[in-house]
Amino acid sequence: MSVNFATVARQVSAGGIVGLSAVIYAVSYGALLFSGSLTTYVGYGIAAALVTAGIGALFGLWSEERTFICGPDSNTISVLAAMLSVLTSLGLPEQRTFGLALATLFLTSMVCALAFYATARFKLAGLVRYIPFSVMAGFLASTGWLMCSGALNIVTGTPLSIPGLEALLSNPQRPELLFALGIVVALYGLASRVSGSILIPLVILVATVIVNLFLFSGVCSAAACQREVWMFAGLQGVSWQAPWDVALQWDDVRVLLGALPSMLVVSFVGLLTILLSLASLELSFRREFDLNRVLNAHAASTGVAALLGGFVGVISIGRTSLNKAAGGGGLSGVVAAMICIAILMGAGGAIGHVPKAALGGLVLYLGLNMLKQWLWDQRKVTSRDEIMQILLIVVLVANYGYLIGFVAGVLISCMIFVLTYSRVPLASLTTNLSLLSSSVVRLGHAAELLGVHGEKTIIYRLQGYMFFGSASKIDMVFQEMNIDALEGIVLDFTGVSGIDRSAIGVFQRILRRYRDRPLRFYFVYSAGNRDALQSISAESGSSGSSGNSGDGGDGGVSYFPSLDHALETAEEHLLGRLGMSAVTADCFAFLDAAEDREAFRSYCEAKSIGKDAVLCRDGEFSDAIYFVDSGCFDVVKRAAVASDRRLARVSEGAMMGEMAFYSGEARTASICAVVDSRVYVLHKDALQTMRARMPGLAMRFDHMVIEKLTHSLTRANKLTATFG
Repeated sequence: MSVNFATVARQVSAGGIVGLSAVIYAVSYGALLFSGSLTTYVGYGIAAALVTAGIGALFGLWSEERTFICGPDSNTISVLAAMLSVLTSLGLPEQRTFGLALATLFLTSMVCALAFYATARFKLAGLVRYIPFSVMAGFLASTGWLMCSGALNIVTGTPLSIPGLEALLSNPQRPELLFALGIVVALYGLASRVSGSILIPLVILVATVIVNLFLFSGVCSAAACQREVWMFAGLQGVSWQAPWDVALQWDDVRVLLGALPSMLVVSFVGLLTILLSLASLELSFRREFDLNRVLNAHAASTGVAALLGGFVGVISIGRTSLNKAAGGGGLSGVVAAMICIAILMGAGGAIGHVPKAALGGLVLYLGLNMLKQWLWDQRKVTSRDEIMQILLIVVLVANYGYLIGFVAGVLISCMIFVLTYSRVPLASLTTNLSLLSSSVVRLGHAAELLGVHGEKTIIYRLQGYMFFGSASKIDMVFQEMNIDALEGIVLDFTGVSGIDRSAIGVFQRILRRYRDRPLRFYFVYSAGNRDALQSISAESGSSGSSGNSGDGGDGGVSYFPSLDHALETAEEHLLGRLGMSAVTADCFAFLDAAEDREAFRSYCEAKSIGKDAVLCRDGEFSDAIYFVDSGCFDVVKRAAVASDRRLARVSEGAMMGEMAFYSGEARTASICAVVDSRVYVLHKDALQTMRARMPGLAMRFDHMVIEKLTHSLTRANKLTATFG
């Protein structure tokens, strides 16, 4: 097998840079853990952090992305440090406190490993994908800011904070800072010409050689070339303690059990940080990761680190980005782990030959790149509100940490969502009965009355999710209109994805307000919100009914499974209020003279149809037209998977089947009797006989059919225009 030496060299150099960065962070985190009265054991804290960093450097080997680097994290470290500080306040002997501290680190890490595994086992990691983009962008921009702050702290010992800047301004003569800025300029200047995997290690190597030459040559003055200013201090006193050698007493078990809630907090913080980091890296890498698989890898690495004397590690955005930018992969992680192990084994003096400005300049360069990508560049593709949200998250993270910034970002996103959603039109359709009618065919004066008075019943087709704000908007619309001029309100909830309890309370208030008025509400439900809607009238004190036709009293609410049935009931109610509750019509009313009607009837066949019987079926060929003498029929479109759809309801005086009769094509719907009915059937051969014997009579029939078809076309066009 051939070996690509260029690739090996690139990964080795990347591993050296990442390993050095991991060691520097491990030193600071280890010192943070064993502070206060545990300062005596700070060497053990650094050793535990180095173990965690070493295991974390190998994280990419069992992950789908080889450049992943895991290690100690500020979020979990801060909670762990607080836990250990509580131990020091118990007043126990120093050696016993130290043993409890190591046991606490071990048990907390194992709890975290179990939490990571359980989250992956139940496939809950994907919930992080619901976090808004602005929060993720703010998370990445905050990482860039913290990297810049860390870089300044590495070079000058003063982070990007107000006290740090004051200290920097009090002593502005910092040649080491100028040298670090020169590295940043060199990286930016050469980035477009040289691959980052070659450029970064080359610049760091050159910078290291230059600084060492100047310090050893004596060219610069002693004041400007102080070794402790330019170089990292060598590590001495690093001591490793095996967790299985920790001696505990029975009373210590009670102390550890008392710390279990804090251990769960660490696991939650670690889990949240991991998922946020992964979601952010998905944006940065422009690919999706198997979140549950990465969590399993975290569980394994955390457990191994705990068994070897380390603690919980979290995937690092900064060190992963550094590894990727330097051209690293699986081998670079191995090299970085070897560096951590070497330091742990006593090679800490080698760090004393590494310039702070070299590593600090590189970290500053990467941090500025992240700030540019996720804050400055976002102004071109995101709204001003999102930019302000990203900036606010950066400020909060810089001052209070990732968790505060994340929580604030999510809360702000929720508020923005609520405000934005409240501006979205709730009604996809707003009309009345004069413009949108049911499928019931109204004849003569009834149709005219609905056309004139249909505006007394308004129709709202609602959409989206119904909560307090959206329901309150509907309430405000009702309060602003002249309710006294209305007979009914149809609210179609079939397009509503959900209704919360606050929205139900608003609708109950609406029903109570109009309970004593002659106003009917018609609620159309879907299978998903039926129970929620029916609880409105149940708890409001209003009368209510459900079914295909409502029978609630005035001031009540009726429920329907479809808009068509609700419109039918609303029409019947309006016609009843107008004095047309019972309508009869002659199916041969298109003929004026009684003798003409009798003559036309002589060419037809009288037929009785029982309730629920099918007059003709969808797909059949027919040569007949039907005239309803009495009763009622539904024109139904059969459906294989869904419920049948009613296209029309015709009653006494109506004509049916003329489309298939004249086109000669198969029928497109079935006709079923709603009640016991009677029809007259005109067959095609009978019509031909009529044309031959009584052409005038046949011509008047043809004119009536043309007029009916024109009316049907006009109604279809009106519906199309109404629904957009």
